[in-house]
Amino acid sequence: MKKYYKLIGLLSLFMFFSITSLHGQNPEKMRERLKTYKKIMLMEKLNLNEEQSIKFFSRYAEHEGFILKAKVELDEAIDMLDQGVESGKGDNEKAIQLVFEKDIALKKVIIERIKSMKSVLSEKQFGKYVVIEYKLLDDIKKAMKKRRK
Repeated sequence: MKKYYKLIGLLSLFMFFSITSLHGQNPEKMRERLKTYKKIMLMEKLNLNEEQSIKFFSRYAEHEGFILKAKVELDEAIDMLDQGVESGKGDNEKAIQLVFEKDIALKKVIIERIKSMKSVLSEKQFGKYVVIEYKLLDDIKKAMKKRRK
C-alpha cells in the first residue's frame, strides 16, 4: 500500500513540475509533453507487462488519428457557428446542431478507443483504465486551465 501512495506522490510531483514548466511553451510542445506524461501514467497505473504495453499503445495510437480527426471537425463546426453568430448571417440553428453532432461523434470515438482496450487488459486493469480516462485526465486538464489563469 505504501508503494501505491509513493507512486501517486511521485506522479503528482511530476505532474506539478510538468505543468509548471509547460507554462509559456507553445501548444504543440505542451501537447507532446502531456502525451508523454499520459503514457507514463498509464504504464504505471495499469502495471502493464511488456506484451500488454505493446498491444495497448499500438491500439491507443491507432485510435488517436480518429480522435484527432473528430476534434478537428468539432473545432471547425464551432468556428463556423462563431462566424455565423458574429456576422449575423447564416443559419445558427443548423450550425448549433452541427456542433452537437460533432461533439457526440467525438465522444463516440473516444468511447470506442476505451472499449477496444478491453481485450488487451485484465478486468481490473480495464476498470482502472476507464477511471483514468474519465477522472484523472480531467483533473490534469483542470489543473492546466487553473495554471494558465
